[in-house]
Amino acid sequence: MNIIFKFLLVSFLFTSLYSSVDTNSLSVDSLERIKSWQSMKEKAKDEKLLTKLKIVNDYFNKLSYSSDIKNWNRSDYWATPYEFLSLGAGDCEDYAIAKYFTLKELGIEDDKLKLTYAKLSKSNQAHIVLSYYHKPNYTPIILDNVNKKLQVSTKRKDLLNMRNISKDVIFSKFEMQTLNN
Repeated sequence: MNIIFKFLLVSFLFTSLYSSVDTNSLSVDSLERIKSWQSMKEKAKDEKLLTKLKIVNDYFNKLSYSSDIKNWNRSDYWATPYEFLSLGAGDCEDYAIAKYFTLKELGIEDDKLKLTYAKLSKSNQAHIVLSYYHKPNYTPIILDNVNKKLQVSTKRKDLLNMRNISKDVIFSKFEMQTLNN
C-alpha cells in the first residue's frame, strides 16, 4: 500500500476513533466516564510499564459487558473508545480496542500491542483480548475482561487457539464501519 495512502487512512481512522461521539449529546454519566478516563491516563502516564498495564486493564474492566445486538442493533460492531465509554458497556473487542488505544496514548509502542482472537474453553465462544509483548516472540501478557487478572498467555488455559489479528484487519474493520454509518 502506498505510504501516502496509508498515512491518510491512519489519520482518517484516528480522527474517526476520537470524534465519533458528539459530546454535546452525552449524558452526565457518559461525560463523567470520559472525564475519568482522562484522569486515569494522567495518573498512569508516569507509572512503570506493568503498573500502566494494570491501571488500564482495571479501569476498563469496571465497565459492563453488553452485546453488540443490544448496544448497536448489529451482530458485530467494533466500538471506538469514546463510543464504549459513552455507553459504559461493550463486548470483548470493545474492551480490547479501548485498552489498545489508551496504552498507545500512554507511550506503549504499537508493535508491542496485539488484538488476539481466541476461543473460551468453557463455552467455545469467540473472544478477543489485548496481548502485550515485551519483546518479539516473548510470551505475551494478556489484558482481558473475562479473567481480569494480568497473566502471561501460558497461564491462560481458558483461552484456546490464540491468534493475533493483523492491524490491517483492524483498520479495515473501522474503515468499513465508518463508511457504512
